[in-house]
Amino acid sequence: MRVLLVYTDIGTGQLFHYQHGLGWLSAVLKKAGHQVGLIYLEKEISEQEFIQQVKEFSPQLLGFSCSTLQYQFVKKYARAVKEELGLPLVIGGIHPTVEPEPVLKEEIFDFLIRGEGEEPLLELVEALEQGRDFSQIKNLGFLKQGEVKLNPLREPVALDQLPFPDREIYDEEKLLEENDYQVMVMASRGCPFACTYCCNTVLSQLAGGVSKWHRRRSVENVLEEIEELHQRYPQMKSIMFMDEVFTSSRSWVEEFCREYAKRFTTPWRIFVRVGTVDYSLLKLMKESGLYSVLIGVESGDEYIRREVMNRKMSNEQIFQVFQWADELGLETWSMNMVGVPGDSEASIRRTIELNQKIRPDHLSLSIFQPFPGTPLYERCKKEGLLRSGGATSIFFYQPQVELPGLSDEKFNELFKEFRFLGWLWSAQKRAKGYYDLCAHFDQAKIKAGGENFVEMMLTRVRGEDRMSILIHPPSRVSWKVLLKPNSWLCFGASFSPEVWDKPGEGCWYLVKVKTRWRGEQVIFAHYLDPKHQPEQRKWNDFKIDLSKFGKRKIELILETKTDGANDWCVAFWSQPYLIQGGEDEPA
Repeated sequence: MRVLLVYTDIGTGQLFHYQHGLGWLSAVLKKAGHQVGLIYLEKEISEQEFIQQVKEFSPQLLGFSCSTLQYQFVKKYARAVKEELGLPLVIGGIHPTVEPEPVLKEEIFDFLIRGEGEEPLLELVEALEQGRDFSQIKNLGFLKQGEVKLNPLREPVALDQLPFPDREIYDEEKLLEENDYQVMVMASRGCPFACTYCCNTVLSQLAGGVSKWHRRRSVENVLEEIEELHQRYPQMKSIMFMDEVFTSSRSWVEEFCREYAKRFTTPWRIFVRVGTVDYSLLKLMKESGLYSVLIGVESGDEYIRREVMNRKMSNEQIFQVFQWADELGLETWSMNMVGVPGDSEASIRRTIELNQKIRPDHLSLSIFQPFPGTPLYERCKKEGLLRSGGATSIFFYQPQVELPGLSDEKFNELFKEFRFLGWLWSAQKRAKGYYDLCAHFDQAKIKAGGENFVEMMLTRVRGEDRMSILIHPPSRVSWKVLLKPNSWLCFGASFSPEVWDKPGEGCWYLVKVKTRWRGEQVIFAHYLDPKHQPEQRKWNDFKIDLSKFGKRKIELILETKTDGANDWCVAFWSQPYLIQGGEDEPA
């Protein structure tokens, strides 16, 4: 049978990425002889455009993977296909798993799969292909004479029995390029913890308990997949383990590190939970290739973290893990969430203060979303805190619950302040040269052409992340700097990849110097137009000689301007910094 899978990733703020669930579904179907395709929607398209993409594959079954924040898009496209093509539709993923009755009662989908989908989807495909009865397939849901029918759930699958996740249904070159040739791997499923905001609490209950839901692949099985990935992607630079908590089993991690080091040198990164690692384990992982850890801080308010989120760890424990990581030279990410029930200005400021103390290399800041089925959702529902709305991302919107005593305006102000400080701390910790302009962004004089025209952020171009300053024309940013003799200015320039295919023109990148005795001098002018010049769709690096100014105090100005309209000129300057000649290279 020809099966077409659909994955919507619209308005999430995420980069093009590999989704393991779809990879495993495809691998199981292909192993049984079925043909599988994938539509990956990064942006909203018209229903007719979607229908045309479906027609090009000519599927006999259309399958949608769906999270709660994407359901608004999934049902729109599914309904359009249903009305025009009449194809059988199946939906799976976390949203239909926790909300099966409301989804089926919309009468869009013929079938719904709860929980893990590899075995039930295969059984459904073969039943449909052979004209057999599907009504007793475990995990399957459907409407029968207008009534919702939900079959019992099966035992969670033994992970080593599954084939390795399929990669070829994705645009593999795009995956590699947009993720700096980092490849994603999953060594386990589920989580042994019970954070109140996380869907794993629901999935653990459905599976019959944490011991059944949280499973690991054998070390050898994981290493065999990594061996295969090295052969498939010889240009692979690093590995990202997507496990909820990679370090949940110390003995497994120790065995993995010993065996990995014997076979591979590719660096890797992981998610870590405070309380599951100590210095010796971090050191062992570092010695076998670990280079980066993403650590859940979530809140700096111990009451919020312990009693609201059910994360039983102290601020001191969190600080200790970051300190160990710094001592070992590991890159650190601090993962934070604001807007949970009970959050206030004071609790959010305590989170800011904790992050200021731990000084991560990078900070991730998200807004709490009350996902159906989770304990915090039920609390919000009971207390009347839920809001209506069409959020698509956990990063860019106002809180989705009422926060008594904290206005939306104040919350937004705190969120922006926290996010800015995160970028500033990152720039300061990784400062380059003798004067890094990003690291001193809080001292810059800004003349912005409009709201949000000038900001600092981590920006990815062609898979390469750089701390950057957005200077949307017509805008300028300046710093008062004491130059050293024989100074050079190094920086990279690029437009955001999101506007490469937008209408409009490019813009001028100008570097100006103002001294006490002379007015502004333009010492660098370069026109960048990646919209019409594909060869410029990268970080374009420059190194400008400032030696003629000698040792003196100057005002250094970065400016962008256009010859006409400034539509879609999202112009970035990546980590501009000053060096003395010969001491460093461009960013």
